[in-house]
Amino acid sequence: MAAVVALDLSRTSLRAVQVESPYTARPAISRFASIPIPEGTVHDGEIVDQTRAIRALKDLWKVGGFTTRKVAFAVSNRKVVVREVSLPALLGTSRRTSLRFAVEGQVPIDLDDAILDFLPLRDVHENGEYRQEGLLVATVRSSLETTVTAIEDSGRQIDAIDFSGFSLLRALPAPHPGTHAIVNVGASSTTVVISRAGTPGFVRLVPSGGDDVSRSIERALGISFAEAEQDKISRGLQGGATTARDIDAETVLRENIAGLITSVRNTFTYWSNSHPESPVETVVLTGGGSRLMGLPLVLSKALGVEVSYGNPLGAFQMARRLRDSEMERWALELAAPLGVALGAKARPATQTQAPTSRKSGRSAPTAKEKAAAKRGARK
Repeated sequence: MAAVVALDLSRTSLRAVQVESPYTARPAISRFASIPIPEGTVHDGEIVDQTRAIRALKDLWKVGGFTTRKVAFAVSNRKVVVREVSLPALLGTSRRTSLRFAVEGQVPIDLDDAILDFLPLRDVHENGEYRQEGLLVATVRSSLETTVTAIEDSGRQIDAIDFSGFSLLRALPAPHPGTHAIVNVGASSTTVVISRAGTPGFVRLVPSGGDDVSRSIERALGISFAEAEQDKISRGLQGGATTARDIDAETVLRENIAGLITSVRNTFTYWSNSHPESPVETVVLTGGGSRLMGLPLVLSKALGVEVSYGNPLGAFQMARRLRDSEMERWALELAAPLGVALGAKARPATQTQAPTSRKSGRSAPTAKEKAAAKRGARK
């Protein structure tokens, strides 16, 4: 039976779930493991210390007893850029080779070190020209390749990689037709996905997450990061501080959360101004940074919509031996990687790389394709 291991890379630990029959209508979770890792092994969802990461990945497989070496994971960090763009309707190889030049100047990333992908959402016909409007996703090639190399050097095989904004939609489908949002609060960034009828309509990455809040408490109270993290979770947003120390911690916590909520609210405002006919009806919270007492209520009041925690395990059958395991404790953190194993199989990163130049050894577009792409590219 086909299987894949959905991998979650966090600053303090590696977590993995073996999914049987992935990319099908009846996926099942058979195994789970989580191990701590040394500080500095993973940063912002990327492997930065290959030696430690390779050792940790081998240990993770031993602890979990995983029976496959195939790996799927989601990409989401501050180096990922998502843009709404309108591009010439290029098909097949022509679209792939022309994408780099069609989006030149539209993303703040050196395109010679970029991986690009485009999700077309609708076809439009303007001034006698067919175009496609959709979402452009770009990230830094070298940083992603560092993570991929570490996984492969540990003896694993990359089976699928996807942008977390897309995988979250598969892991947390909307409860009913309409316009809905997912807010995934990660360690260093927050992904906001607004969808209509299950199709992504807008995605924004906010460069702030749970670790930013913990670091602020760490500095304010002069305690360790681990202590600040625990203080944040236990304190929550309930209020009631009486001592000077608690008041300082509560103030820092509320200021940081207020900044994050403002960014989410601004995203909703942008959407509602652009799509007044489709206001967001509900919000689903996920991600480890969302594990903060009182956050759903505070966010609901700020946005004026119902907010609840998502259940990323709901789409899977569960092995009986896992029902009392620690896996459910980490369900919010596992939403994005689990989503990669759902629905149609995402393309490996090597298939989404944008051609850079003939010097690199990859095929570059012809002069005719380059000129056509440049003429037609616009936001």
